[in-house]
Amino acid sequence: MKILVITSCTSKKKYKPSNQLIYEDFASTERLQQRTEELRNCSLPTVEMYTGLQHLYLMEGIKLIRDKYGTDIVDLNILSAGYGLLKEKQTIVPYNITFQGLKKNDIIERSDNLQIHKDTAESAGKYDLIFFLLGKEYVQALQLPFLNIVETTLIFLLGKTHKKLIPELPNLHFVPAGKDLASSLGVTVMSLKGFVFNKLCEAACEQGFQVFEQVKENPVVLLDIIK
Repeated sequence: MKILVITSCTSKKKYKPSNQLIYEDFASTERLQQRTEELRNCSLPTVEMYTGLQHLYLMEGIKLIRDKYGTDIVDLNILSAGYGLLKEKQTIVPYNITFQGLKKNDIIERSDNLQIHKDTAESAGKYDLIFFLLGKEYVQALQLPFLNIVETTLIFLLGKTHKKLIPELPNLHFVPAGKDLASSLGVTVMSLKGFVFNKLCEAACEQGFQVFEQVKENPVVLLDIIK
């Protein structure tokens, strides 16, 4: 089974210079190239740039599962409001852009410009199981559903009030991950989704890879497993 995790970018980054990229810097290829060159000393692979707690918990879990079952067992994409859908080894420079707080129309417009729906749909079809560790605005940027993806199981960890964002389709599954769960696990809401995936990886390392098979067949057992 091939697994993909799609997580969101974090505001905390390893480098945060005063001249980091802003919306206007992505307006043209020429402008972006110029500004990227200015920030070349702050460039890093995507996976190393982000330092938010969700990302750090997530990467701990991914390392566990790769060490146990091989590096090809799980892939990671990061959804960025600046760059769009990023591969984990893709090189980027610091930027200060987010979907959070934007109106839905603005999110959709930016998502279209970044081809987020298209790129995510193309990537999703290559996997058996996908975990989405995204907040409300980042889920909106996906512009669900992916009509050509019917065999892949898609699991969305979201607060209960955002369940309506997930279309009622057989392969799309909502798992409640909000304040109540964060409180019961003793973590912050901001770090919760990464923490949950971390614990799922721990369970799969201790109990066997069939843990992921169980979650694929019945996503609601995910929270029972990590508790």
